[in-house]
Amino acid sequence: AICDGKIIKKGFVSGYGGAMVEQCQIENQPVTVIYGHISLENSKVGLGNSVKQKEIISFLGRGESPETDGERKHLHLGIHKGQEIDLRGYVKQKEELGQWLDFQTLTSLFMK
Repeated sequence: AICDGKIIKKGFVSGYGGAMVEQCQIENQPVTVIYGHISLENSKVGLGNSVKQKEIISFLGRGESPETDGERKHLHLGIHKGQEIDLRGYVKQKEELGQWLDFQTLTSLFMK
């Protein structure tokens, strides 16, 4: 987990395969964090569970399998501003990116 929070969605999602959504705060701002292409079978936490930053919550799904929705093995990480669950993997307009946080600009937060 990238922050202390709570798992508010867990299941198979088109485009992601296995996915979990965590609700937490980053820089005193409420966010939802999407972890996609994960193995739900091997996940360490359940829906409604609280998680701590740096806690292992799941493992990557098997590549080219339903766990990854047929994609290669990788983590899809999205950090959306607010408490709304937004499962879009991509946005059509550059202006829509304002609703998302750029993980690379937050790296120093997670290197504690």
